[in-house]
Amino acid sequence: MAVMAVLSITGRVFAHERIVSGDYAFVLGWLEEPPVVGLKNAALVEVTTAQNDQPVEGAEGALTAQVVYGDKSKELLLRPLAGQPGTYVGDFIPTRRGTYTLKLGGTINGQPIEVSGEIEEVGSLDSLTFPEPQAALQKSIDALQGELNTTRMFAIVGAVLGAIGLVLAGVALGRSRR
Repeated sequence: MAVMAVLSITGRVFAHERIVSGDYAFVLGWLEEPPVVGLKNAALVEVTTAQNDQPVEGAEGALTAQVVYGDKSKELLLRPLAGQPGTYVGDFIPTRRGTYTLKLGGTINGQPIEVSGEIEEVGSLDSLTFPEPQAALQKSIDALQGELNTTRMFAIVGAVLGAIGLVLAGVALGRSRR
């Protein structure tokens, strides 16, 4: 119960890292978790005072945000998240699985800010889909249909060979009685 109380008071997910830079603290992460390839999401930035964790409002105009994946980077436009003072998001759609880095720069109240941190790894859509997508189901049906056709062909060939065997047995039996 004590752990639940701490979680409800802080309101933070432990996967998000708190980074202190001068008088300010930053928590970097994703707006929607788990992050999934191809689904709209946003880099999340919580800005508070380092000393007493008070939300810092109005930082969206003072901070620059850049998301980096490998050698690719994209500038993000930060906007305040409604109803959550000191929380800002930069919308984008992650297109590849893996770990993304979020870089912040600029100044807050004249203090230079340069913060960088990895945010939770982006996974594939397969990890969340249920039931399996229709395309995959259709592939399974097609494979089963192919196996059924092969089985049917062997059954017909077996029946024909069996009939031929009975005819030959009848002919042989008839000749042996003469």
